[in-house]
Amino acid sequence: MSRELRQLLADLSAKTALAQALINKADAKAEEITAANAEIALMKAKIEAQKAIDEGKKFDTNGVEITEQSIPTPEKKKSNYTTAFINVLLRRDTLADREVINAMTSTVPADGGLIVPEDIQTAINEYKRELPDLKRLVNVIPVSTDAGSRVYEKIATMTALENITDDTADIADAGSPQFEAVTYAIKKYAGWIPVPNDLLNDSDQNIAAYLAKWIARKSVVTGNTLIIAILKALTPVTFANYRAIKKALNVTLDPMIAVGAGILTNQDGFQYLDTLEDGTGKPILQVDVTQPTRKLFAGKPVEVISNTVLATEGTTTKLAPIFVGNIKELVTFFERQGYQIASTNVGGTAFRKDRTEFRVIEREDVKAVDTAAVIYGKIDVTTAIA
Repeated sequence: MSRELRQLLADLSAKTALAQALINKADAKAEEITAANAEIALMKAKIEAQKAIDEGKKFDTNGVEITEQSIPTPEKKKSNYTTAFINVLLRRDTLADREVINAMTSTVPADGGLIVPEDIQTAINEYKRELPDLKRLVNVIPVSTDAGSRVYEKIATMTALENITDDTADIADAGSPQFEAVTYAIKKYAGWIPVPNDLLNDSDQNIAAYLAKWIARKSVVTGNTLIIAILKALTPVTFANYRAIKKALNVTLDPMIAVGAGILTNQDGFQYLDTLEDGTGKPILQVDVTQPTRKLFAGKPVEVISNTVLATEGTTTKLAPIFVGNIKELVTFFERQGYQIASTNVGGTAFRKDRTEFRVIEREDVKAVDTAAVIYGKIDVTTAIA
């Protein structure tokens, strides 16, 4: 119903009430009643005319006509949410901003704060691609609950499908397939950052970019730390030389694992591998022609991570870690998607230092699945890094 029609109906109701009161008066005059009836008749005519004008149109709850131009597109809704998100974080939000947040958010995060907008989430993912993110190497499973389980059958003990010759017979447990249930319990990981006041006066785009870069770096460091903890929980073996690495690929690993295998090491381990030559003086590591910035060892990709993240051990004899195998089969990363972010200018040290502080929370759990899929080796790199 249009705003104009609502007003006319309200006016008709008021004039009808006045006419009724006039009729109830003992000293009412005929000309007064006639005039009241004329006003009511005129009002009814206006209402019918307005109905004709409004026919075929749609109106919002405030009686404003809805046109194609006034219906926000999904892209416009996302943009509105991002603007409202920034305004709320910076404590400059209006009632309209809160209405946008409420309309675009079905639930309020249990820890408070706001869900990071989709376009900022996309920017975070883009920044993460530029960083040495080990999540690229593992099995990532998005989950919607804080606890649960998944069932796996390890490749080394996997059995073939059974030939069914009788449609009425039960499927036999051929070879006793070994299934394992891996349970997860989502944990929360949080961090905070102080934001200088001059940034708060910057554009929304610059503030969003600042947040996205910070969250991306914190998220990658957090994920890498959790994944490396799983890798280093394996029982280490000593690699006497690069031939031991080849034996791990050719013999120790199951061929079905070795097909998708790779090598993960730190900067010291990569330096060792990169200085190796065969009997003809040809480098052991070869350039991957599909990705010229990446090296291959026996045709397997070599991933390198910082010494500060994956440290070399020892003081006199330096032992660098080298993980050989299919990390995706070993590590499963259970991820509750979406970051939660909140801000304060009165809590923590923000009030005393006259600044705003942002807090971000991400939720995940990381589990070891098939420990036979990766071999944790240590190799002497003392000479190579001297």
